[in-house]
Amino acid sequence: MPAARELHIAPIARDQIADVVALHTRAFPDAALTAFGAEALRRYYRWLLDGPHDAALVGAWQDALVGFCAAGVFRGAMSGFLRAHRGYLAARILRHPGLALNPLIRDRIATALKITLRFSRLARRAPAAAEQAAAPRPSFGVLSIATDPRVRGAGVGRALMHEAEARARRLGHARMTLTVHPDNTRAVRFYEQLGWVCARGPGAATGPWTGTMVRELQ
Repeated sequence: MPAARELHIAPIARDQIADVVALHTRAFPDAALTAFGAEALRRYYRWLLDGPHDAALVGAWQDALVGFCAAGVFRGAMSGFLRAHRGYLAARILRHPGLALNPLIRDRIATALKITLRFSRLARRAPAAAEQAAAPRPSFGVLSIATDPRVRGAGVGRALMHEAEARARRLGHARMTLTVHPDNTRAVRFYEQLGWVCARGPGAATGPWTGTMVRELQ
């Protein structure tokens, strides 16, 4: 790429979603959601912007968009998206049955359905005010981070993660969380360099690590 201007971090606006979709496609060409096409991606990132979340979609700009990060407190980032757009996604599969034959997509759909069912059962429960008051504060999660393959290693991802951490601190969060595929050793090393550690659930000290990482802020 030609020499670019200084990196600029700023929230992404709705009229910039097309840039996010194009970058997502370059950064994650083999991802399950990418296989559904640009319109599905557009709907997903609009959901992250417009859904009932306390989160932000932030971009890194050097003349053009070179990275983005979705981070904050998400309420149904995937399950809510599936409910809101289930008709469109089902129609995509009917028109392109090969999508259902992709093992990665089948795995993502099965996982998403489990999440959707779990949240549906929780929604049917009307917790008492005392239970709501006693509930722990949701953690600040990094849902996704992407950098243009042409600028990887230039500090874009690091700048976006620093911005997310600064925002979490401003909002008074004591911890950040994210999930990464355990086999993605490059990403794991990147997060560890930023102070993240691999976390295991209660009673799982000796079991396989499932990809959860945490960053303690206090």
